[in-house]
Amino acid sequence: MTGLDRYAPLAEEAVAAVQRREAQYPALIEAGKLPADQAAREIRVWRAIAADWRWVVTLERVEAAPATLSEKVEALEDSTRRAERAMRKAFAAADKSVRDAWAQDMPMAEMASRYGDATTAFFAEWERYWCFADLLAWYRRDLPDSDRPGIAYFVDKEARPDRAARVAA
Repeated sequence: MTGLDRYAPLAEEAVAAVQRREAQYPALIEAGKLPADQAAREIRVWRAIAADWRWVVTLERVEAAPATLSEKVEALEDSTRRAERAMRKAFAAADKSVRDAWAQDMPMAEMASRYGDATTAFFAEWERYWCFADLLAWYRRDLPDSDRPGIAYFVDKEARPDRAARVAA
């Protein structure tokens, strides 16, 4: 295993968040719906988040403009709120059979098997929401009032045996 590859979905969502912003923001700026400086700041912060999580998953650092912890937390709070709204909207638009199965606590795997494509949009938004919520929870661990170790603790713990093996060789 290289790094904490079980966190690959979080890293992938961070990269996707950058790509969505890079694709959508020029039109929003042109339409006057988003100030250019805000767009540039958001993209910078998300590139820093994506670089952090690439490091978590691969143990490789990539260059990215720096962003503060508070900027990252703010970006993730905003994205988590947006993702929750999108998830609720996708649920409301889902087939009634999916909504009924959800209300009856049917496992997601069974719902996917039973209702197939009718679950796709809602489950995609569900996954995106939880990726943002997980990312936010990890960054909040680095806040001064947290008593839980942040992701760097776990990356260091993971990398330590690898470094020891290289030194021994």
